[in-house]
Amino acid sequence: MSESREPQSSNPAQSAGPPPPGTWVLGRVRGIRLTMRFTWLPVAMLLAFGFASIIGQQFPGLGSWRYVAAFAFVVAFTVSILIHELAHALTALRFGIGVSEINLGFFAAGTHIEGERKTPFEEFAVSVVGPVASLVVGGLAYAGSRAVDEGVGHIALWQLGIANLIVGVTNMLPGLPLDGGWVLRAIVWKATGNMHTGTIAAAWAGRALAILVLAAPVIIEEIWGRTPSIIDFLIALAVGFFLWMGSTAALMQARLRRKLPALQVRTMARRAIAVHSQTPISEAVRMAAEVHAGAVVVIDGDGKPHALVSETAVAAVAPNQRPWTTVSEVSTRIGAGHILGVNDTGEEILATLREHPASEYLVLDAAGAVYGVLATADVEQAFRGR
Repeated sequence: MSESREPQSSNPAQSAGPPPPGTWVLGRVRGIRLTMRFTWLPVAMLLAFGFASIIGQQFPGLGSWRYVAAFAFVVAFTVSILIHELAHALTALRFGIGVSEINLGFFAAGTHIEGERKTPFEEFAVSVVGPVASLVVGGLAYAGSRAVDEGVGHIALWQLGIANLIVGVTNMLPGLPLDGGWVLRAIVWKATGNMHTGTIAAAWAGRALAILVLAAPVIIEEIWGRTPSIIDFLIALAVGFFLWMGSTAALMQARLRRKLPALQVRTMARRAIAVHSQTPISEAVRMAAEVHAGAVVVIDGDGKPHALVSETAVAAVAPNQRPWTTVSEVSTRIGAGHILGVNDTGEEILATLREHPASEYLVLDAAGAVYGVLATADVEQAFRGR
């Protein structure tokens, strides 16, 4: 619990692509696709058998109906997980943040939120509401168990209440990738004014939490004298590994995103010359060399740029064929999303590269005139060099 569209959906996210492998598509809520992992069924069966044994011990007269009651409990718990994730998703939608998918599973449910939260408050609200929803569901279920003095309903509501209280509390632990880690990120972001500082602080907290979880069996033995079993160590290893990997990924991403403001189109773009489509490659290469240009833009009869000469395609043409091959044969048309402004920087550059992949992009100055060409390879090299 880490985060074709319906008509009139207020969800700004694009419709999700093909569902992830190993999942069922359950439907949509407010344009958000609901999926469930295939692993849900075998885990649900195991949990149902375990709960059925508890019911059978206390209500032996139920017979086979105890399995039906146990499976109903598992379904109710799954619904409570969905409520947790919907709380995240619907709160994000209220802030105009797109949500593409909710993926359900017992151990790795998640809400796929598109883009960054714009303010610390948005981050705090979207993150905290999931655990709060679990605590509310847990409290209501526990209160219901107190109202039902006996019977299967009492046990089911009590177990559902405890399970949701555990989910709510553990998810509020202050370390990424848990919800509490994102809450901590929002608090540090608000205090420092820097989103990436908040991410780094929450990621390190997640690493510390992972180490604490790994050491938990030994700590419990030292404090309470309980000898840990092999199962205790396996659970600690699995949870600790999950926390460590999630926090490490967040830490790496934050460090990379800190470098983004230093990336500027103006300093990375190659200066370009403009030629007409029937210009031979050899002539275009000669003209570019004369003015030390690193790119060639193809213009139409009105002098407007409409294609970019591909450096890779030019290299594939033999030198003795270049006088007889025109630039139109080695150029690619400029798409609507393949244009950058000379003053664009890190986040804007990466957004364009992510949403409109290409090997080269036309760069225009503030007046709309051709400034040059930005190659994806140059962006990658600049990023690695910082």
